[in-house]
Amino acid sequence: MIVRKNISIDQCYVDKLKPFLEKNNGNLSAAIRDTIETASLTLAGRTDENGEKSSSKVSQNAEFRNGLLEEEEFLLVHHTLLEWLINNTSGLLIDESTVYEIINPYKIKRIPDVVSYMNSLNEKMSWKIKVDVEYSPGPDPETASLTLSNGNSCFREIMAHSLALYLAKQMKLDVQGLFCKSNVTKVYFKRFEFLDFQKVPKGLEEHFGSMESTFQEIQKRSDFWKSLIKVYRQENYQRLSMQRKTFEALVAGELPSVAEMKRNFELTTGRPPAAFTLAEHILIFKEIYLTDSIGSDIEICTEKGKEYVKLIHDYSDKKVCESITKYYSNIFKSINYSFKVTTSPHMILFKFEKSLNSADVSVE
Repeated sequence: MIVRKNISIDQCYVDKLKPFLEKNNGNLSAAIRDTIETASLTLAGRTDENGEKSSSKVSQNAEFRNGLLEEEEFLLVHHTLLEWLINNTSGLLIDESTVYEIINPYKIKRIPDVVSYMNSLNEKMSWKIKVDVEYSPGPDPETASLTLSNGNSCFREIMAHSLALYLAKQMKLDVQGLFCKSNVTKVYFKRFEFLDFQKVPKGLEEHFGSMESTFQEIQKRSDFWKSLIKVYRQENYQRLSMQRKTFEALVAGELPSVAEMKRNFELTTGRPPAAFTLAEHILIFKEIYLTDSIGSDIEICTEKGKEYVKLIHDYSDKKVCESITKYYSNIFKSINYSFKVTTSPHMILFKFEKSLNSADVSVE
């Protein structure tokens, strides 16, 4: 239905319609229709916190982004490209200075201020991520938890990473847990004491920088690691990796002593064997066993009172099997837990006894 009305418009409004008049070859009715359509799309674009339409906020955010682009502080990046970049740098820590370019530590010093600032920035940049926080009372909270909801999961990850580094370095809150789902990311924090401000807190590195030290080592000796990886891949990982003194002893027809095993353990873990429980020893041993590649597989149980380690190997020579059994027996002797050893073709079973601090070994 077409409704015809006689309307009066001052010249100032006609002047504002000029772009639409030019577009429609001077047709005033068509120009007014275009104006109404444009206004309708703008009003439908956003709602404010009370659910009311807010075109001014959309305009302000657009001006903010355009200003950053003009100043070359921000660049336009394709959504898919940014997603690829985040996915392929996962496990590497963001530089502290980079985070401070986003969150100014001289201006933002309280947790609520950090969250408020990030929510404001999210809205202006149209990332559609909402950040909420809960924390224990007091000027220096002992615990805190961040919840990042909605938006792209990759973008939430990089934002959670940035916030975690900021809270760790500026508020001494280390990451205790990370929970990720399709529409929400939660980060849990607990207060810790900084011994060295330059070091990365353990929790932050574990949850956001698991590949950091590996990548740094590869960068330091890139030729060595590229060559090593190439050889391992070509030989389908049929190579051994062991400590030099252990290699010397085996070549000489001997086995490393229990004392030597203890020294190697402390060198690897940074603490003496007595500092670990039996379950922790078994988990550490599993990691070392799979890394040295002497055997092919391992099965463990760390349930209290039922602890055991089952080693799987591919050797058929009886003397080789005996040497391997003695070698790993010396490793377990060094942690001062009594055990029994049972062997069969391609398998060695270490079953631990309940009594502690005993070097007694029973071989069947």
